[in-house]
Amino acid sequence: MTEDFNKLRMIASTLVHTEFQEPWQFQLRFDDKSAPEDMDIYIKDITYGPIEIQTEEVKAGIQTLTFPIGTGPVGVSMTVRDNQDRRIYKWFAAWCDAMVNADGTVNLPNAYVRKVERINLVDDSVQDAWFMFPTQLGDITESVDAEGFLEFPMSFIQFRSWGE
Repeated sequence: MTEDFNKLRMIASTLVHTEFQEPWQFQLRFDDKSAPEDMDIYIKDITYGPIEIQTEEVKAGIQTLTFPIGTGPVGVSMTVRDNQDRRIYKWFAAWCDAMVNADGTVNLPNAYVRKVERINLVDDSVQDAWFMFPTQLGDITESVDAEGFLEFPMSFIQFRSWGE
């Protein structure tokens, strides 16, 4: 089978001129007056699953039928660096304190659910917006022979599973 040289040339030209999205072209904005103003310089990376459809299986003889039953909440995890004054750690801990109390009770959502926006840095547009709250401050590893900055993961979950 012979390849069409013109077709290959057109594919190569298309690839060269396609503006693929770079993985660093994002910024997270927290609708939280207590968030550090320079929060974006501490966020190293984010991971999120923007769409999750939950399903239920039904056995019908030898076959299995799968039906959508709802949507799952978006979870956002990020790796952050922190400042010497621990401003990111303290901000996250204060947000958690606004959610849960020492006596085991949980406050109303308006005390802890905050809007988080993912901004596309190419055109400064809001690509995603979620109402979220914190779920985990991950393990912090400190080492006397480590290079670089102290980093730790933080996780958030969407309050309502669909839309803003």
